Amino acid sequence: MLLGARETVVRSAYAVLEAPGGSARRRRPGVLYLTTDRLVFEAPGSRGLVRDLVQGKDVEIVVDDPLLGLRNVSVRRGRWSRGRLVVDRGTARSVFDVLEPEAWVLAISDVRRAAELARDAPHLGMPETGRTVVKLRCRYCGSLGEERALRCPSCGASF
Repeated sequence: MLLGARETVVRSAYAVLEAPGGSARRRRPGVLYLTTDRLVFEAPGSRGLVRDLVQGKDVEIVVDDPLLGLRNVSVRRGRWSRGRLVVDRGTARSVFDVLEPEAWVLAISDVRRAAELARDAPHLGMPETGRTVVKLRCRYCGSLGEERALRCPSCGASF
């Protein structure tokens, strides 16, 4: 997985993406990543004779959504099974079988809150457009000079 500028991995874990319908044949194992900007699920690419011979490590990115684009994140509990992480994306709903789904919900909500605050906060690194200029009047000639100047620009007297 490639990270963007100033993007870091907050949490990652082995997970299984469950396809709609819940059939065991349509489960994809992989790794679920939570970064400061997005939620990513990577699954191994297609298996085959050539891949097994060269020990390839190809992966396929199945889910790659920005955190601010997620609608809802929750835990679904079955009657006899453990909880599943349910991520309601704008276009689809993904269900992940992952350890500690409650911890994932908390981590995603914390990172989303931090991303929203960073988006809404003014950028402190940007220069200000206006500044206050203070001028001093020379007590000898009456002309104006800058506050940081040591001498009057007209007559040369010290301020």
